[in-house]
Amino acid sequence: MFRRCLRVLALPLVVAAALTLTAGPAAAAATAGLTTVEVAIPASGGKTLAGTVYSPREATGQLPGLVLVHGSGNGRRAGVTPEAIAFARQGIAVLVYDKRPLDQPEYFLLADDVVAAVGVLRAQPGVDPAAVGVWGISEGGWVDPIAAGRSADIAFLVLASAPAQSPLRVQNWNMRNKLAAAGVTGALADTLSDRLYRLANDAGMFAEADHDPTPALSALTKPVLAVYGTDDTQVPPAESAAELRRTVTAPLTVRFLPGAGHTLRVLDEDGMYTDTLYPGYAEIVGEWVRAVAAGDVPPAQSDPAPGQAAISSDLAPSAWWESWPAQLTVLAVLLVTFLAYPAIAVARRVRRRTVAVTRCARVLAGVGVLAVLGFTGYFVTVVDSANWRGISPGPMLAGRPVFWLALQVIALITVIATAMTAYAWRTATGDRLRLGLLITGGVLFLPWSLYWGLLLP
Repeated sequence: MFRRCLRVLALPLVVAAALTLTAGPAAAAATAGLTTVEVAIPASGGKTLAGTVYSPREATGQLPGLVLVHGSGNGRRAGVTPEAIAFARQGIAVLVYDKRPLDQPEYFLLADDVVAAVGVLRAQPGVDPAAVGVWGISEGGWVDPIAAGRSADIAFLVLASAPAQSPLRVQNWNMRNKLAAAGVTGALADTLSDRLYRLANDAGMFAEADHDPTPALSALTKPVLAVYGTDDTQVPPAESAAELRRTVTAPLTVRFLPGAGHTLRVLDEDGMYTDTLYPGYAEIVGEWVRAVAAGDVPPAQSDPAPGQAAISSDLAPSAWWESWPAQLTVLAVLLVTFLAYPAIAVARRVRRRTVAVTRCARVLAGVGVLAVLGFTGYFVTVVDSANWRGISPGPMLAGRPVFWLALQVIALITVIATAMTAYAWRTATGDRLRLGLLITGGVLFLPWSLYWGLLLP
């Protein structure tokens, strides 16, 4: 379950997936005035990655080069073709390539592919081998500094919407923004962010979750350009820029594009990303790359940081009782204890034995199962609805999803029914074992439901 959830939750940072939807015939038509050359990139593990080099057709002299590195997901060249075309029109030879397919990201392996791609671009006719750099968006901002530390051939770095925090911290911040945009407040916001990510990370379903980008960033010796959109809700722009200024000792230029989102692309009227880069973005990259290639490295400078409504935070490691084995065990025990009451009754009726019926116990068994299964189903459904555009918690009422409010009412009834059943157990003359088993489930339900927010405002 959580593996599927995490693949869905990774979508907000999967820039390539969102961008690929918009790159098509229009991108091919936009290559007028450019040359394209198909290349093969020999990667580790016997892999060969297909790539394309875009260059200005009328270029004279040697060109600076730029290798484009995808964001999360199994990105294809089409996902960053608009960037390749826009940067090539700025007088740069640009290499885009199909990302190595991986079930889970491995940043050091991806960094090796970047180094291999840089070597291919440096060998292309008309490219200045001493002026080839890398551009990386989102996840690429974690990968490119690693690659730069492995190869002296990388002359500069362009980081677009690059996070300077751990993936787990960024993803949690991203989810909280989605929940806030959907109007979700209260305990459910913690359940679908902090609780979910800590559990998933504990279960080992979140690859590279605790990757620390600081060592690679602090080791950079080549010029760096970082570009952020002020309206980015997927990577904290102000925080990331501040961390870069604190960590990077190489010449650093930080630029903010007012009103731009995570992809630094223009949105259409339906809120979908287009093939058009945000105004000024391509020019910022082109001017900076040309200056660095000419030996005129801009001095360290930074645009004023934008306001950032929410601040990200690290998640504490899970305690033993929060771990996935403990949570899975509790879930199983709850279902067994609640279902055992009616199951034993049915078995006794089949054997024509007398069955004692306690009304409060029957209520407890019913609402207990409904609370546990309802919570699990709603949790998975809402998480499954998350994508790069947001999340769908269902109809809202006073900052709470209606379905969640219903589950909270059921949870409260479960607690009340537990207390009433416990009182009835004190005076029961028979069937105390069956009632005791049911009460055990009700007692365990209390801390479990408190942890997952079912009994919290």
